Amino acid sequence: MSRLNALHEMPADASRLLAMSPDLLGACGFQGYITLLTPAWSATLGHPEEELLGTPYAEFVHPEDRPAFAGLVERLAEGARVEDVVCRLRHADGTYLWLLWSAQGSPEDGCFYVAGKDVTERIRLEEELHHRAARLEQTNAELQEFAYVASHDLSEPLRMVTSYLELLERRYGDRLDESAHQFIGFAVDGAARMKALIDDLLAYSRVGTHELEVGDVDLDALLGHVLRALGPAIEEAGAEVDVPPGLPPVRCDATQLGQLLQNLIANAVKFRAPDRPPRIAVRAVADATGVDLSVADNGIGIAPHQRDRIFKMFARLHGQDEYGGTGIGLALCRRIVERRGGRITVESEVGVGSTFHVRIPAR
Repeated sequence: MSRLNALHEMPADASRLLAMSPDLLGACGFQGYITLLTPAWSATLGHPEEELLGTPYAEFVHPEDRPAFAGLVERLAEGARVEDVVCRLRHADGTYLWLLWSAQGSPEDGCFYVAGKDVTERIRLEEELHHRAARLEQTNAELQEFAYVASHDLSEPLRMVTSYLELLERRYGDRLDESAHQFIGFAVDGAARMKALIDDLLAYSRVGTHELEVGDVDLDALLGHVLRALGPAIEEAGAEVDVPPGLPPVRCDATQLGQLLQNLIANAVKFRAPDRPPRIAVRAVADATGVDLSVADNGIGIAPHQRDRIFKMFARLHGQDEYGGTGIGLALCRRIVERRGGRITVESEVGVGSTFHVRIPAR
């Protein structure tokens, strides 16, 4: 087969067909020159066809890419095929474009055939996304550190305030009137709520900084620990928690999975209907891709327009006098689940109850 020196030397039909391609199609001789090219070369690189054909192609390659390019040509000279190789070529304005190439060596023709496309914009966007992700990760880490330090540093003065209030009431309680006792009670209650908030903020910040130790967690054993921890609250509410034996293992961090289950069951106990004791059912179903956990209750339920809001930080649907808490528990649950690559949703009917669904992937 004789070498072709330009696209116009090809048969007319083939020439018109190749000229329509937006990709850089052509042939490059092992002597160092392009022997066949389509109009896309000039359109992409800005060089006239005569310059592209008359200049050693290695001169268009970015200096940093030339050693790898030379090794690639050696492989092609042996008849190799390469795909998805990225190489920078010089544009007529002096800048360099990133091009994605595939090539097939043809020693019998004395050349290798190439197909390339300009991926400069794609790589620019990938680099920008990478930088943004790195900045976001750094910002998140700084925010988590701030939340941890702020929460930790607030704990000590809060303990001092609470201690002195209690000391004041013990020493001077007989000299204070009813209003003074009431004021001290308000202050102690406020300090207790702030301590609960600080503790929850610490727990929330630790979810992001805690190094995950993912393994197969014995769900039966873990739920046993959770129910023992919640025993006093369950007994006080007259609650029944139905957990069938033989639940499948869950591939997760045991500590964070325990936090998740404890929050969901504690909420089911807390947000109970006033006219009936809590009835709670915990279920788990495994398949090849993960485990579906659910915690269902017969509590007060959640209105449809509130079902997304409950997973946000400090979201409270009820007054402190109705149901205590900091509004962080479900936000913590979502953070735990999403960090593991899963999702958490809720189905609910006001006055009937709620079911929280958690999907934890196997990988």
